Amino acid sequence: MSWNPDEHYKSTAVAADYDRNRFSSIPGQVFNFLEKRLVAKCFSLLPEGATIADAPCGTGRLAEALLDAGYRVHGFDISQAMLVVAQQRLASHGENFTCEVADLKERPPSGPICDGALCARVLMHFPLEQQVQFLTGVAGLSRSVVVINQSLDSGYQRFRRRLKRWMGNQASARFPITDENIRLLLERAGLREVRRYRLLPLISEAVYIVAKKVDVPYPG
Repeated sequence: MSWNPDEHYKSTAVAADYDRNRFSSIPGQVFNFLEKRLVAKCFSLLPEGATIADAPCGTGRLAEALLDAGYRVHGFDISQAMLVVAQQRLASHGENFTCEVADLKERPPSGPICDGALCARVLMHFPLEQQVQFLTGVAGLSRSVVVINQSLDSGYQRFRRRLKRWMGNQASARFPITDENIRLLLERAGLREVRRYRLLPLISEAVYIVAKKVDVPYPG
């Protein structure tokens, strides 16, 4: 992966084609359905009407699942182009969806300003130190729950990645993470793991971790 994730998604063309390129195929549609359902489940202990920060929000795909579950969502993204797509997609939700351009690695808004926070499909693009910066910024937005998504690095997943490269498939995440580094990442961001979920573990690297802020009571 030679592209720069801080710049790539600022392209209007990339934003316009993002969902179609990833989720229009049958496998993509199945993964999209399962991921949206799982993300809503991760926040199930927050009451309806709670506000969740979605950072990065991207095209609003996962924000849509949270809005449909009865939450309010405030999206953050480095890309204005992606947020334009999100605003168009989520217009029917009215004031329950708001968003702003922000670089949470460099200039996170002061918080906490939301009841929970989601950080999905981004950390695996960066080395661990930048993951810590990003997640620390996201955690600062939340009063309690923080849900992250990462690509798990294990012996089995390394074998799968080698097989995918051999078959000429699209490259996997640039910086998958081991269990040891997940613990380090959460600790340095002021978080503690509560539970985790796997989505299609035999064919996907994705791991979803529900964490709480250290010294803050977990809801429920």
